Amino acid sequence: MEKVHLLELIDVDILQKIQDGFSEYTGMAALITDADGVPLTKGSGFTVFCKELVRKSEMGNRRCEACDRDGALKALRKGEISVYKCHAGLTDYAAPIMVKDKILGSFVGGQVRTEELDIEEMRFKAQEIGLDPEQYIETIQKTNMLKREDVEKAAVFLSRISEALSAIAYQSFLRIQESRQAERAARSQSDFVMNLSLHMKQNMEEWMEHAGDLIEQVDMPAADNMRALLKQGTEVYSMVEDAVEYIKMSEGKVELSENNYRIRVLLEEIVENVINHYGDNNKEIEIRVERDVPEFMLGDAGRIGQILNKLLFNCISGSSGGKISIQAMSRKVSYAVMLQISIEDSVMELTEEQVERIRQYIANGSIQEKEWEGKPEMELAIVNFLIQQMSGEFEVSKKTDGGTILTISLPQLEVKGGTAHGV
Repeated sequence: MEKVHLLELIDVDILQKIQDGFSEYTGMAALITDADGVPLTKGSGFTVFCKELVRKSEMGNRRCEACDRDGALKALRKGEISVYKCHAGLTDYAAPIMVKDKILGSFVGGQVRTEELDIEEMRFKAQEIGLDPEQYIETIQKTNMLKREDVEKAAVFLSRISEALSAIAYQSFLRIQESRQAERAARSQSDFVMNLSLHMKQNMEEWMEHAGDLIEQVDMPAADNMRALLKQGTEVYSMVEDAVEYIKMSEGKVELSENNYRIRVLLEEIVENVINHYGDNNKEIEIRVERDVPEFMLGDAGRIGQILNKLLFNCISGSSGGKISIQAMSRKVSYAVMLQISIEDSVMELTEEQVERIRQYIANGSIQEKEWEGKPEMELAIVNFLIQQMSGEFEVSKKTDGGTILTISLPQLEVKGGTAHGV
């Protein structure tokens, strides 16, 4: 454990996205550091006072790192979130990211005032770290003033995120151990990680519902800002949801649930859901259902929708403009109907090397063994795992005239007169 670094257990891009979402939601600065207080991520929502003044002073930066480290240690000793005054006079809060008893890093936030400043004290602090006192006082007075209770509410939310990050780090640590004892420990911790992830998911659901209600009650500029925050929250929620699903699949806990459904209705709902949550990125989206596709089929419509949601979102977010064609067709296979759904994107381009790498990834082992470009790819693993569970196939190919085609093939049963039949 003495040699393990936080970034070996959690990818920095995941840390950055969660941190950015937290900062956007609270309107306060946020940063994730290593155990020594050295930043691992790019600061989110940093004030000019901290970023452009104090941290650019050699002594000031050392004191900032020490504050970040000491804040996490205080939180560890208290067993709860630590809200404290930093060396510069602002209110910060911190929560440790841990594996067992070892601090691997800290999730810190704040950079706000909760009371009026003592000008003479600020003047003394500026002189201590070699900064111009008048500039120091002028700049610190431009930081946000918040009520102490608002800071404490944000700190509680931060502590929940840090608990989840600690659990994910612990799970990752256990996965790199080769001993049988480490494997047993990983299994025993899966429920703990699941509960934390579900708790975060529930809190994000409540927050997004509340934010959606507020949009209808504020003026237009504020509503636009709220929509941007809501989109950021949706992305964070989606990450947590994927984490929950990934853990379930890693432990073999995925269950399929068959029901009657209409493929056209399902596809229309998926397109509407993705556009409502993420926008269309200036893409024209077309749905085509061939005449040979049965009107009613029996299968796991929920899981099919989950797969197509992820594939369609990746196409929309992967490039701007152009056209996406979603086509459903079918053919007879023994007693079943082989349903084939393709998503063609006229703009999103993949190189031959990328296509081949994805194909190799899809063909490789179980979900626990899958790695693409050296790091777990949860979304791709989830899509491929679900398709395999439904005895289907997944293919990625390039269009001859440019663009990309994502295709899933799944055996389903045709439903006639309320009863499933072979065709």
